[in-house]
Amino acid sequence: MARHPARRAHVLALIGAGLLIVTFGTMGIELGNEMARHGDLDRQSTAAGSYLRNLHHATSEARICYYSWLARKQEQDAACYTRALSQLAAARSGYDGFKAVQLREGAGRAEPLTVVAHELDEVAGWKPEAAAMPAGGEQALTALDNNLSVLSHVSTMDQADRVANMLRNTSWQRRLGLLGILTGVLSLISAGWVLDRSSLAAARAEASSRDLALRLRATLDSLSLGVAVFGADGRLWHWNEQLGTVLGLERDFLKFGLPYDTLSAALVVGGVPLLEPFEHIEASLSLGQSVPPVMVECKGINGADLELCRTLFFAPDGAAARRGFVLTAADISMRLRSERALGEAQKLRALGQLTAGIAHDFKNLLTVILGNLELAADHDQPDHVEQRQEYLSAATHAGRRSEALTGQLLSFIRRQSSTPDSLSLSDLFSFLGGLLGRIIGPRIVVECGNGSDIWPVRADPAQLESAVLNLAINARDAMPTGGRLRIVARNVTFSVNADLMSLPVEDGRNRRVVSDPTPLPAGDWVRLDVIDSGCGMTDEVLHHLFEPFFTTKEEGAGTGLGMAMVLAFSQQVKGRVVVATGERRGTEVSLWLPRAVAVDEVTGVQQTLLPRATPPAVKPQVRPIQVLVVEDDAAIRDIVVTILGMAGHRVLEAADGEQAFDVAASAEGKLDLLVTDLQLPGPLDGLTLSRVLAGRYEDLAVVYMSGDLTPDSPSPAGAVEGAHLLAKPFRRDGLMRAVTSALSARAGV
Repeated sequence: MARHPARRAHVLALIGAGLLIVTFGTMGIELGNEMARHGDLDRQSTAAGSYLRNLHHATSEARICYYSWLARKQEQDAACYTRALSQLAAARSGYDGFKAVQLREGAGRAEPLTVVAHELDEVAGWKPEAAAMPAGGEQALTALDNNLSVLSHVSTMDQADRVANMLRNTSWQRRLGLLGILTGVLSLISAGWVLDRSSLAAARAEASSRDLALRLRATLDSLSLGVAVFGADGRLWHWNEQLGTVLGLERDFLKFGLPYDTLSAALVVGGVPLLEPFEHIEASLSLGQSVPPVMVECKGINGADLELCRTLFFAPDGAAARRGFVLTAADISMRLRSERALGEAQKLRALGQLTAGIAHDFKNLLTVILGNLELAADHDQPDHVEQRQEYLSAATHAGRRSEALTGQLLSFIRRQSSTPDSLSLSDLFSFLGGLLGRIIGPRIVVECGNGSDIWPVRADPAQLESAVLNLAINARDAMPTGGRLRIVARNVTFSVNADLMSLPVEDGRNRRVVSDPTPLPAGDWVRLDVIDSGCGMTDEVLHHLFEPFFTTKEEGAGTGLGMAMVLAFSQQVKGRVVVATGERRGTEVSLWLPRAVAVDEVTGVQQTLLPRATPPAVKPQVRPIQVLVVEDDAAIRDIVVTILGMAGHRVLEAADGEQAFDVAASAEGKLDLLVTDLQLPGPLDGLTLSRVLAGRYEDLAVVYMSGDLTPDSPSPAGAVEGAHLLAKPFRRDGLMRAVTSALSARAGV
């Protein structure tokens, strides 16, 4: 293999080393002449030194192994301790000869020698097991180790004295001189050999560097993402073959020194460049410090989904010539497709969980409705009117609870917010006072405040009622053996923004979580507390409390949506939910609701919110209003037709869009109102039918019905202008309000 070019420097180094060796050889000869004056070392002193080192080593090993055994209780440490103790016991037999040599070599050693002898006698009597070390054994080993260190130090000082004496001996000068010359020659030969090996090693290192560069190049080319390295001047330094494929560039487009701006000009989709301007990168490089990578997802010029990432790099010495940036491009089309497929699978799983859990709640409500209707049917005698009316009222209330639950689920899933009303908590408490006793059961004492002095709140009554019922049911489940449930409210005014987590701890419930960590805005608030005397919540439950589908109940016993719905309700009214709990202190859930006030846009004065005004009544009609009702469900269609007929309207009905079109074509006179379901079988759905009939009949009023609607749903795309929405399930007054509003809008009222 060829020699490294630095070999001439190696030859010069050999000459210099030779001169140094000759110089130090001469000094060694002089030193040898002085050392020869002293003579040979005392063999007994050498043996004594070896004995002292072995004894000191065995003592240290015994201490270390014993402490290791105490810490880890492993067999190997116990065996090590036993071995060291055996060495100390065996060393006791040669101690007398060692002591004689030590006393002969110098004074001041009698006391440590006596202590060492005593400790060796004591150690020799120990059992050789680590677990059998007697009391005070650690102190004995420590004392033995310390005194051996003293003897070792004194022996070293005596050895230095002997060397000094040897320097005064000149009998070996010539022999040591010859030894110095031979040492110099051997050193020169060794240095030459080492330098020659160094030359070969440097040549091998250079070849290895070239091989490493080739391997790195092959590695870059094997990557699935494209990589480009640019210098600080924006010129291309390195790249791999995959870069052009991912970006959709021509085969010979990339070349060494390609300007970044040229590459950016080639990567333009819809008139928008995919790469950031070079001026931004240059400004970041001029700062001389690392910044987070810049990443963007976009469509490439070949239509592929790309993830582009730009990262700066700097040389360790900070040299401007060795700084630049790396551009990577990855095709993420497959990943995005996988993520979409995973998202759909998660939606299906969530839907299954939701369906399984909600079925339980709906079965309870249907049981109440059907049971009360059966009881009402049994009490058909004239003297049973009041009792029959009570059963019908209970069934009606359960139906309204079903309606509220359906609306809440739709609002929760679609993240829609309702328009809050002004609500008095005294009405809520009077209603809950009678209802909770039946729901919670006799084992739990329910206490409700009267709420007479509590400010009205801005919240939807049905949603607030449902939220409190959810919290009460959760409290019931937390007290399986009975307890006390309190529902109280208080007025609170904050002059400045308030951090709810910093409020004083109440009744030892020191673990808290808040739905929104941002401070509560200053102003008037109503705090509604639901407090139970249960066992409290764990930290893990608190951490996952507001997550949808999280439940501590058995599978099928709950939906895991109770607290998620409470959270959604608080977000809709721009309030907060604070949960405080403690071990054996129960749980307190606080709903912070805004006071029902409004700000006049002109005067800026706060005013109490008033209930929504009832839509004005329709103007008296000269002739009966002709209504077309289109609904594929015969039972619902019959109810709508009956209600409108009782209101004095002339009602036509159809089961689908095509039949409705035929009925409207054969009807006598003008069609005034269309009440249609949005989802109809056949080619004509509700939206298409309404547009067709609105084009035929001028000033046609339209009411859309659907179970997918909520009271605050936006008008669907393609709806007739001025149409009104009616969410299912609905009651008679709701239907009549929608009809009245639609007719009033048509009449221009």
